[in-house]
Amino acid sequence: MKFNFDEIIDRSGTCSMKWERYSGQFKGFKIDETKALPMWVADMDFRCMPEIIQALHDRVEHGIFGYSNENTIDSFREAACKWFSRRYEWECDSKWMLFSTGVVTAINSAIQEFTKPGEGVIIQTPVYYPFISGPISNNRLVLTNQLLEENGSYKIDFEDLEKKAADPNNTLMILCSPHNPVARVWTEEELLRILEICKRNNVIVFNDELHADLIMPGFHFTSCGKFEEYYDILIFAHSPSKTFNLAGLTSSLLTIPNEENRTRLSNRMYGINRIPATQNFGPVAGTAAYEHGDSFVDEVMQYIAGNIEYARSYLKEHMPKIKIGKHEGTYLAWFDFRETGLGNDEILRKVLEDAKLIGDPGTWFGESGAGFIRFNYACPRAYVEEQMKRLKSVFGE
Repeated sequence: MKFNFDEIIDRSGTCSMKWERYSGQFKGFKIDETKALPMWVADMDFRCMPEIIQALHDRVEHGIFGYSNENTIDSFREAACKWFSRRYEWECDSKWMLFSTGVVTAINSAIQEFTKPGEGVIIQTPVYYPFISGPISNNRLVLTNQLLEENGSYKIDFEDLEKKAADPNNTLMILCSPHNPVARVWTEEELLRILEICKRNNVIVFNDELHADLIMPGFHFTSCGKFEEYYDILIFAHSPSKTFNLAGLTSSLLTIPNEENRTRLSNRMYGINRIPATQNFGPVAGTAAYEHGDSFVDEVMQYIAGNIEYARSYLKEHMPKIKIGKHEGTYLAWFDFRETGLGNDEILRKVLEDAKLIGDPGTWFGESGAGFIRFNYACPRAYVEEQMKRLKSVFGE
């Protein structure tokens, strides 16, 4: 491999959300940060590509970091379009793109612009928790189209989705594709069925494709960008943040093919909400990532797949009641503890306090996440090995 993903990098003293001052997030549990192994927040414990680091060095060498204009993100847009073409087979127009300081920021702006207070936003739980908090904080109703779990894999309840989309009070759906945290990569047939239902019922689809590059070997990601007949209802969100470990640079792109929708969201974000329309460092790093990152993505996903398989094999041999569901995409492993027979709080106590492992409680992603914990596998193999040893010391038979 070109990249050394086994390297252990000490992240202490860097103000890392994952590694420092996080115990307050786990109310009701006694967390010993001096002994805990953090495997929660969705960033990587891998060093960034040299090309990204060099691009940032070059920008820093200029020495002036004043206000920048929209030209700063032109190369970012163009690099993203070429990436979409190479990786997703989607021929995208850079003029369709708006810059955002983050996908969650954009989701909240979309909720404000395309729904009214009291209207419903459809989400598919268990799901990334800002999809739940966003509508609530904006005085909208959360309509849960709960995913159906069977033998470790999830599918969409289309009958329920039909009912919720048919209600004229529900005007926006937030789609997670690939889906965080259940690691599903939706098929073309599933995506087309979602879009057909939403278009027929005049429901805008905010399509979060943030994990689109993080696909396990043997699986294929389909971008909704290939479906031009649905461009009038689609808003796409992408960012190099997850793929290339750039979350702290807060840069993402929204692709909105429909001009009216693009104008509305632009006015909402930049005019009403006063979200910065550009940024000094994020677009520089994003451009370098999209221009030079193909081999990094291919290698990192092979490595992460190895992490998943190591854990799956270890669990099967030593802790067969703990399982990892069908894992098609993302670097976030969805651990199922339900067969241990323990209640949700007791599972969390044993993992967080006894094993001293920090993962995201499944209930953060909705009530249907009870009995599950999400662990971040974008880390050196040594962390996974240590995680397994700690779990075995608590749950081993």
